[in-house]
Amino acid sequence: MEIGTTFFTSITILITFTFLFNLIYKYVFQHTAGIVKQIAMVVGFIALGWLAMKFGIRYNGSAIFDLRNVPIIFATLVFRDPRPILAIGFGIALARFGVNGMSPSAFTAFCNISTLGIVGAILVSLYRKRPQWGYPAKAAVSLLAINAFQVAGILSYAAVDRFNYLTRVMPYTLPATIVLGTFFLFIIRDFFLDQQRAVRLKETNEVLQKRTEELLETKKMLEEKAELILQASRYKSEFMANMSHELKTPLNSVILLSQMIGENADAGRTQDNRRYAEIIQASGEQLLHMINDILDLSKVEAGKMDIVWDIISLYDTAELLYRQMKPIAEAKGIELRLEIDPAVPPTLMSDGQRLGQILRNLLMNAIKFTDKGYVALIVSSERDPNVNNAGHIVFTVKDTGVGIEKSKQEMIFEAFQQEDGSINRRFGGTGLGLSISLQLSTLLGGTLSLNSAKGEGSEFTLRLPLKAAYEDRLSALQTAAAIRAAGE
Repeated sequence: MEIGTTFFTSITILITFTFLFNLIYKYVFQHTAGIVKQIAMVVGFIALGWLAMKFGIRYNGSAIFDLRNVPIIFATLVFRDPRPILAIGFGIALARFGVNGMSPSAFTAFCNISTLGIVGAILVSLYRKRPQWGYPAKAAVSLLAINAFQVAGILSYAAVDRFNYLTRVMPYTLPATIVLGTFFLFIIRDFFLDQQRAVRLKETNEVLQKRTEELLETKKMLEEKAELILQASRYKSEFMANMSHELKTPLNSVILLSQMIGENADAGRTQDNRRYAEIIQASGEQLLHMINDILDLSKVEAGKMDIVWDIISLYDTAELLYRQMKPIAEAKGIELRLEIDPAVPPTLMSDGQRLGQILRNLLMNAIKFTDKGYVALIVSSERDPNVNNAGHIVFTVKDTGVGIEKSKQEMIFEAFQQEDGSINRRFGGTGLGLSISLQLSTLLGGTLSLNSAKGEGSEFTLRLPLKAAYEDRLSALQTAAAIRAAGE
């Protein structure tokens, strides 16, 4: 009668405690921080283990039947980290001293329960490697394994007489423990399912939050691209307005001055006619240059720009540009300088027309945006000491003009864009020169870079490769000479 009463009391207390703990966890700890929930669950499992030992059935002061292992079994199904299982096992083991105080049987129970905690931690590590296992499979493995190790521990630590335990106790307590453990695991299965739902909900929320962040990032990128499209549209509209202004000015000059020359029959005004003719010529050349820029840009963008490779004289090219640009610089009252490094090779394999076009654009811009000081064309070389005929020819156009802001230095290389795009800007131009120069430098195998600061002038640097093109052309010329010699 006493055993039955004790058994019924312990089961009732454990069920009641489990139900209350489930309610408290659901309505108090469910929405707290993860570490707080974990600590609450560990403490709850330890308390459940202490209750199981407190109301268990004893023989000669040693517990022969209780459900102390049920909290450890259930913990292996709830936690995904082995460390809480070790904490629960060690906590229940320490709680054993609170049942009967310090005694040999309490110490052996401490060792046995600690061993069960270690076994539970190993099982959790196993479950992490077997995510396909469901609750029934994990529950069966935990129930059988921990009960088996508990029996082995009782026999190993000799907490009770081994013969009596094997013949009179274990045949009854082990099946009862397994049956009651199964019953208990069925009761608290809802708690496990709540845990699973909470984990899935958390993972779903994290996925939704990540997707929301991705959508916000995509939205931001789309807004930025939309802004770029609108900006490009504004630039093109601005370009069309600028082109209208730039083309009308020389055309009006050509038309009006042509009319004046035609209406002027006075032979005494030959000097005026000559001046009008010079203005007409300059306006026509300016208009032709604008049209050529537009045609060149369309050719480059369509991939139809032809590059004619040939050996050109660097000295002649630089000297010709200097003579062409010097009158324009002197008209503005600025100095034009030409500096050629003696180490520069006399020839270069390139397209002389396109190279001259790039340098002419750079020099025209430098003169246009410089009111005082100087504009310099500097020709130098960068050699590779480890490879013969390897390196770059460097053309630098330097001025003491207005300079360019850092934030606008990349923009000025884009077609249809200028640092100041309004019609009433101080300096004219279509905004195509630098864009064409950049693309032509790429076609020639080189690079075009800028170093400038607002109010401190600008320095454009064109680098063209020296080795590959030179050797290819030299080989072609040698082959052509050999063919001619064979024909003769």
